Amino acid sequence: MPQSKYLIVGSSHAGLSALAAIRAHDKEGSITLITQERHFPYSPTILPYVVSSQVKDEDIFLMDEDELAGHAVTFKQGAKLVSVDAASRKVRLESGEALEYENLLLATGAEPALPPISGLRETPFHVLRTLEDALRLRKAAQDAKSAIVLGAGLIGMHAAENLSKAGLQVTVVEALSQVLPGYFDETSSGMIQNIFSSICLSVVS
Repeated sequence: MPQSKYLIVGSSHAGLSALAAIRAHDKEGSITLITQERHFPYSPTILPYVVSSQVKDEDIFLMDEDELAGHAVTFKQGAKLVSVDAASRKVRLESGEALEYENLLLATGAEPALPPISGLRETPFHVLRTLEDALRLRKAAQDAKSAIVLGAGLIGMHAAENLSKAGLQVTVVEALSQVLPGYFDETSSGMIQNIFSSICLSVVS
């Protein structure tokens, strides 16, 4: 059974930052980095720009095979974690493979939060959390004329901006009284909303 001194689950910023920090203090300890995705590491913040094709596919990734090899990392793609046995220090993957570890870091991020809207789950919709999500949304946008974005947080506003740049008429719906409510006060938020409105976005709050 493969054993690692450090097992990192998740290959976005948190996982890669942990990898760099470990290597700064331990040059020799074995590291395994696993992700359920089938891509090299990338930043979720770039996904809206994938939707509008402002970023070339080859420029998406934070690390390639050579860079990972330079950190002496065993990188497992398409490896979904399904269980952890803390007592025996083992994890099991969806494939059935088991891995042993000395130190475990779960850096898997979060799942998209779906608002409690009646009928939403019965309606075709997209989320924007992974590269696969972005690629599906980009493909769908090619045949669409308009889009509704639920949520005026950072991801929602960036997605709306890039859907607009892809040629769609976009409406942003926010439950609170302003856009980016977790980041700006009412005055700053109003200025941002005016700028977004000037690029053919409609905001409903």
